[in-house]
Amino acid sequence: MAWRRPEAASLLTKLTALLGLALAAALLSASSCGPPPPPPPPPKIPSVVISEAGLQFYVYSLKLPGTSQELKLKTGGATTWLPLSLLQVVTFSGPEEDRFRPADIVLISGEKLQGSLFVDQIIEGNTDAGYWNMSLQKVRQLGLGQE
Repeated sequence: MAWRRPEAASLLTKLTALLGLALAAALLSASSCGPPPPPPPPPKIPSVVISEAGLQFYVYSLKLPGTSQELKLKTGGATTWLPLSLLQVVTFSGPEEDRFRPADIVLISGEKLQGSLFVDQIIEGNTDAGYWNMSLQKVRQLGLGQE
C-alpha cells in the first residue's frame, strides 16, 4: 500500500478548517452566554424648593448639613423626628414662632401630618449652577425628589 501525499495534505487541510470552524463557533457561543449588561441607573429626580419670594429651585442631593437628616416636628405636646427619606412634600402654612413654623406634611406612604417644624437650620444641595443652600425659614414649599 502506497501512501499518497496529496490525499494526506488534502485531509489535513480539511481537518484544520473544520477545527478552526469549531473553535470559532465555541468562542461565539461562549461570548453570548456571558452575563447581561447591567441595567441603566434610574433617572434622578431633583427636589423642588419654592422660596417665600416664589423662586423655584431644582436641587439634587438635598440634605441638612450637620444632622442625621431628620426634621424635628412638634405635634400637640409631642416631639417627633421625621427622616427626610420618608417625606414627599412639606408646605409651610404660617409664620415662625420660637424657631418652629406650622406645616402640612405628606409622607411617601400618602399619610398626611400637621404640626410645627424646626426651621432654624439650612438645607443644601446642588443645582445646575453648582452648590446651593437656603435657610428653612425662607422656604414656602419643599418637594423631595428621588435620587
